[in-house]
Amino acid sequence: MSKPNVKTSKLVIPIIYAYTTPEIKRHDGCTKIGDTERDAEARIGEQTNTSDVEYHLEWTENAVFSGTIEIFRDHDFHKVLEAYGIERLRSVNTGELTEWFRIDPKKAEDMLQDFRHRRLTVDPDDISPYTLRDEQREAVEMTVDYWKNNPKGEFLWNAKPRFGKTLCVYDTIKKMDAKKILIVTNRPAIANSWYEDYMKFLGRQSGYFFVSSTDSLKGKRNIVSYEEYKNDCDARINRDHIDPMKLIYFLSLQDLKGSSFFGGELPKLREISVINWDLLVIDEAHEGVDTYKTDTAFNHIKREFTLHLSGTPFKALANAKFRKEAIFNWTYVQEQEKKQALMGRPDNPYAVLPKLNMYTYQMSEIVADKLKQGVEILGETEEYAFDLAEFFRTKDLAGSASFVYNEQVDMFLDALTRKEKYPFSSEELREELNHTLWLFDRVDSVYALEKKLKNHPVFKDYHIIALNSPVITLDIF
Repeated sequence: MSKPNVKTSKLVIPIIYAYTTPEIKRHDGCTKIGDTERDAEARIGEQTNTSDVEYHLEWTENAVFSGTIEIFRDHDFHKVLEAYGIERLRSVNTGELTEWFRIDPKKAEDMLQDFRHRRLTVDPDDISPYTLRDEQREAVEMTVDYWKNNPKGEFLWNAKPRFGKTLCVYDTIKKMDAKKILIVTNRPAIANSWYEDYMKFLGRQSGYFFVSSTDSLKGKRNIVSYEEYKNDCDARINRDHIDPMKLIYFLSLQDLKGSSFFGGELPKLREISVINWDLLVIDEAHEGVDTYKTDTAFNHIKREFTLHLSGTPFKALANAKFRKEAIFNWTYVQEQEKKQALMGRPDNPYAVLPKLNMYTYQMSEIVADKLKQGVEILGETEEYAFDLAEFFRTKDLAGSASFVYNEQVDMFLDALTRKEKYPFSSEELREELNHTLWLFDRVDSVYALEKKLKNHPVFKDYHIIALNSPVITLDIF
C-alpha cells in the first residue's frame, strides 16, 4: 500500500494591491495600498461593500522581492512611501494613520517595482548617526553664523585632506535649512564621496533628491536626473500646491563651463541658470577656479551664499580674497596637537591617525644678502621677509625659463644635501625619502628646477618627473 501524501503546510505569497475610490472627493489624487493572502478583489470588497463605495482596482502584484522567495508586507512598502515624502492620510474619526497615500497609482506601481528589485531601500536604520568632532562643529557654526549676517557672502574652509568636508557640508545644509544646493567641482571623480556620504548620512528620507549626470554615478541607487526631479516637483505642485522637493545637484566644472548658458557652446544645463540656489558649494576651490572662463560661469549662477572648500587655497589667501572672519582653518599641525592633547583617552577620535613629522628649515644664510639690504617699499627700506614664490621666480632666458635668484637656488639645493640633519644630507636620510613631491606656484619654476636637479651631484641619481602642472616628483626605484 502506498503511503498517503499529506502536506501540512504550504507557502502563501501575499498579494499587494492598490485601488482608488473615484466618487469620494476626499480621496482625490490618493491611492489605497494594502495586502492580502486571499484574492485581492474579495479583500477590497470586504472594505467597500458595507459602505456601498465604488472602487477601481488599479493593480496587484506578488509581495515578494524579485528573483527570491523573500516576502514583504504592505507596511514595508508604506515605509518606503513615507520616507520619500509621500503624504499618508489620517482617519477623520480617529486621527490614526490609514493605508491611503497621496500618490498617483501609476507612480505608486513604479515605486513598488523599484522596491521589489531592491532599487529602493529606505530603512531609517540604514542612515548612520554621527557626531561631529570639535573642529567640524566649529566649521559648521562659523559658516552658519557668517551666512546669517552676510547675505550673498562667501566663506572658505581651508582644511587639510580627510577633514570630513562632505559630512560637514551636509550638516551645514541642514542647519541652514537650505532647499536648493549646487555642488561644483573640478574633480568629477570625487562624486562618489559626495554620493556615499549622502546615502550614509542623509538618504532620500531626508527630503533631498540627489541629482547628477556624472558618469561615475550612473546606475547608482537614488540618483535621479534633473528631468525626473522636475517631473516629480511639477506633479506635487499641481496636486498638493506645496513647494517643490529639496535638491542637491552635483556638477563638474567642465560641464558648467561647456554650457552655452555659462559661456560655453553646448545648449545644456539651462536649469542651473534659472534656479536661485540657496547655497553654491565649490569643492577643491583651488583647482581651475581663478580663470576668466570660470569667473564668467560662476557669475551666471544666482545664489544666496557660497562655500569654498580647499586644502590648499594658497592663491586665494595670498590675494586676500576672503575676510579673516570668513575663513575656517584646520591644519595638520592643529590635528596633531589635538591628538596629543587627548592621548590616552578611549574617546580620542584622532588616535588612529599616523604620527606626522614636520620640519622647517632656516633660509637666512641662503638669502643673507637680501636680509642685509632689506626691501624698498614705497620709497622706504623695510625688513626683508622671505617669500618662497619670489625665491623661485623665473625669467625667460633664450626661450627657456631660468631662476631670477639662480645662485641662491643652487645654495638651497646644496643646503638640502650637505647641511647636517637636512633631508637629503646623508645616505640614511635619503633612503627614508624614496618618493618626494615638490609643489610650486607656477609651472615655469618646475621646469627650471628640473634642469638644475638633473645636473646636481646628488639629485641627478633620482628619477625626476616634471608634471605639466606646478608639481615635480623625485623617486628612487
